[in-house]
Amino acid sequence: MGKKMSLRSKAMIVFFITLLLIMGSLFAGLGQLRDQVLRNEAQAVADQVVSFRSWVASSGMVWVNKLSPQFEDYLAVHTTGDDTTFFGKNPALATRELSTIANKTATRATFTVTSDNVRQQANLPDAFEQSAILKFTLDNTTKYVAEYEGDFYRYARPLIVKEGCLKCHGDPADAPPAVLEKYGDQKAFHYKVGDVRGIISVKLPSISFMEALPILANPISLGGILLAFLINFFFTSRFILNRLQKLTEDTKAIVSGKLDTPLVYTPPAESNDEVDHVYNSVDLLKRSMELVVRKMARKNKDD
Repeated sequence: MGKKMSLRSKAMIVFFITLLLIMGSLFAGLGQLRDQVLRNEAQAVADQVVSFRSWVASSGMVWVNKLSPQFEDYLAVHTTGDDTTFFGKNPALATRELSTIANKTATRATFTVTSDNVRQQANLPDAFEQSAILKFTLDNTTKYVAEYEGDFYRYARPLIVKEGCLKCHGDPADAPPAVLEKYGDQKAFHYKVGDVRGIISVKLPSISFMEALPILANPISLGGILLAFLINFFFTSRFILNRLQKLTEDTKAIVSGKLDTPLVYTPPAESNDEVDHVYNSVDLLKRSMELVVRKMARKNKDD
């Protein structure tokens, strides 16, 4: 069996284990921070999409008198008395065109609105979106679904059917003629209030740990950690390890016969320091040895 490790070595091991634990906690915090930053950004995008759809839905339809070459789709046509023609775009169509423009110019976030019951083949959900729709459908308390997909962060929020949605997504018999003419009476009908109509799907480039590190591991926090370790190291070394080493040397000197070795400590009545208490015990032992030595000296003198 090898020699038992010194207390100083044990303290150093504990010191470095503590350092590793703090570093591990730091990286765990970085992961949570990264998740929160990306989720907040995705939520902001989804909020804007919801606001836009609500704005379009508030008037029922957005009307334009000129169709852009890249957005020639429309739901209804209205001609005024002066023969001006307006083309109507419902919330779903307007949102799809918004996403097309936004996704072409976006530097980070892109979004789509999709469903498991689409009216446009271009809106078909991918694997992540299909999984998210299923989760929302099975559990209506789920607020969002998020996961990492390669170098991207995926986020989905449900679109819940409201009373105003039933005009175009409830009973086909109640649907506007323009909706039936364009989509027929089979696609995306028979929903009820509270059903999951679809999702807003947001895609963001992920943030690497090296990108997130400066946010959490800034000079102030790192300086505080370093200062805490230095204080811990100084205290342990100066007030515990060094005193125990000095006590060991003093005890060895006393045992070797140097009873005049001074023991510097604070009496237990004035101190709760455990090292002072050990010093006091050694001092009592030294006094006992002094008493024994004096008795032996007197006895030898009498003899």
